[in-house]
Amino acid sequence: MTDTDRLFLTLVVTLLGSGIGTTVVGALFKRRFDAQLEIQKALLQRSSRIHERQVGALLAIHAKLEQALFYLQRAASAGKFEGESDQELLRRMARDLGCASKVFSHNKLLIGPELTRKLDEFFDDMFSAGMNLRWADHPMPQNAETRASLFDKARETAFKKLPSTLEAIRIEAKSVIHN
Repeated sequence: MTDTDRLFLTLVVTLLGSGIGTTVVGALFKRRFDAQLEIQKALLQRSSRIHERQVGALLAIHAKLEQALFYLQRAASAGKFEGESDQELLRRMARDLGCASKVFSHNKLLIGPELTRKLDEFFDDMFSAGMNLRWADHPMPQNAETRASLFDKARETAFKKLPSTLEAIRIEAKSVIHN
């Protein structure tokens, strides 16, 4: 074999060897990259499903809380429409508050601790205001001062405290929804 033949043979073996080696290394990298890509894709899909559930829960909770607050404010207001009774308004408030509470309890694990704390505070204040209105309107004899104090507490909560708490909930929920 001549030097030229040897050189040619070495060149052919080198080209074939490097091509096969590159192909094998490329295939291994592709396999590893594809596995990592599938893991990332699965994580993104899981996060997306969780986020969809969070958004659905927050939208339902917020809508019911706004309706419940509306009924509480109507019951606590000084003026009433004809045929409107405090008992009916408080019953509607309790129904909407109950619906919001049910959705909240089913999705509590999906909601962050700060928003959970604000929602718990809202439920507590709403319940307290509703109870104050019920006691103020209770048929048992009460002095006028006690009755006025209960109405004032309920109005203060319904028109000042709860709207600001609901606004804080709305802001926190929007940050969850838009992230």
